[in-house]
Amino acid sequence: MDAPPAARLDGLNERFAQLVFALFKERGSRQSTARRLQLTIFTSLLILGANVVSGVVIARALGPTGRGIVTSALLYGPLIAAIGGLGISEALVYQSGRTKETSSAALATALAIGAVQSLVLIVMGLALVPVLVGASSAAVLPPALGYLAIIPLVPLSQYPLATLQGRLRIVEFNLVRATVPVLYTVILLILWLLGHMSVVAALTTSLVCSGVACAMAIVFAGGFSSYRPSLRIARDLLGFGLRSHGGNLANIVVAQLDLLLLTAMVPSRDVGYYAVATSAAMAASLLPAAASLVLFPTFANQPVEATARALTRFLLWGLGGALLLLPGLVVALPWAIAPIYGSGFAIAAPICLILVPGYLLRGTSGMLVAVLRGTGTPMRASAGQIAGLILLAGLLSIGISLRGLIGAAVAVTASALLTSAWLLVAAFRHIGPSRKEALLVWSADLALFWSWIHRRLPVGGPH
Repeated sequence: MDAPPAARLDGLNERFAQLVFALFKERGSRQSTARRLQLTIFTSLLILGANVVSGVVIARALGPTGRGIVTSALLYGPLIAAIGGLGISEALVYQSGRTKETSSAALATALAIGAVQSLVLIVMGLALVPVLVGASSAAVLPPALGYLAIIPLVPLSQYPLATLQGRLRIVEFNLVRATVPVLYTVILLILWLLGHMSVVAALTTSLVCSGVACAMAIVFAGGFSSYRPSLRIARDLLGFGLRSHGGNLANIVVAQLDLLLLTAMVPSRDVGYYAVATSAAMAASLLPAAASLVLFPTFANQPVEATARALTRFLLWGLGGALLLLPGLVVALPWAIAPIYGSGFAIAAPICLILVPGYLLRGTSGMLVAVLRGTGTPMRASAGQIAGLILLAGLLSIGISLRGLIGAAVAVTASALLTSAWLLVAAFRHIGPSRKEALLVWSADLALFWSWIHRRLPVGGPH
């Protein structure tokens, strides 16, 4: 069934729909962008649900120690691939959005770059992983080395996926995005029910599912077309990518630094507790992360003169809505850990309680980064992300040494708060508008919102 038109979306009248979707105004249709956002949020919910179920299966089948080993082994290969990505994915999103007629040639060039990246990064991984794992857990090293096979699959899936995102082909983009977690969860459930669940089985399943996603992404993006790699396009991709990659590196390391340090400093059992707390807390970043995927190409596709008003409304409805979610998430997510993951993981609940605001703030930072990149200024976003990484590294070293897992969670949330504040100031300075203009837009929008609420109330008011 087709989605309802924006005028009837969830019972909204036409005037209120225009208010909500004004943020995403783009050369033509608010309705199409609203549907893209709906689909992306739905896909993110599906991915979250699949990740929760797969995490529960691994936790219940393997216990805290096995959960910690799987978490550690899954960490290094994707991390090395992301660090060596050079911002090519972000450059593809931007170039595909701005110059759709050359996006196929850009993808061919990116895949050629990705082949070289993969060879170099696998060699680096074989040298670095034994050092990073250290003596903390001998059980982690063999599976972590085996999972380096994921490295060449990253560009093979991410570069076609970035092209789909830049072209705003959100249906195919989200279908590929959901394939790995959903298929991974289904296979893990089957293995668990058959009694064949193990660390090796979990890692092998992840590699197989990633291979399926690669094939889908390449087909949707046009396959291995007749376009040849171009040195000019390679320079353009690397130019934009390297300007973004400082922020990428910071964001990638920020997302994994707590687990990296804990993997090297505490037993696998404690890593398992922290991994469960993190998995639950990540639900707080779901909606902001989904919005970021739409905000980047949307801002890249719209006229420059429309960005100031779009940012103003985003601050009101996007950030305001995120803050309204916080109280419910703080109550619900920690409480759900023991019933879902098992009583053996109850120790993760207080850690999750501290992490929930941090992950909501990280999601907020991601939205602001998407806005800055979409307006063609990735260096501003990168500067804030790098500052956040430096802050997190300092806070983690203090927090873990003083309070262990709790200290790591406090460091994550504190650094996320300061990073999001920096990015908010940077976005306002770069895009505007003035305070007076922002207040006028906000007051008008809130008045319209209140008018809509008032018209929905019974004649005699609320009972």
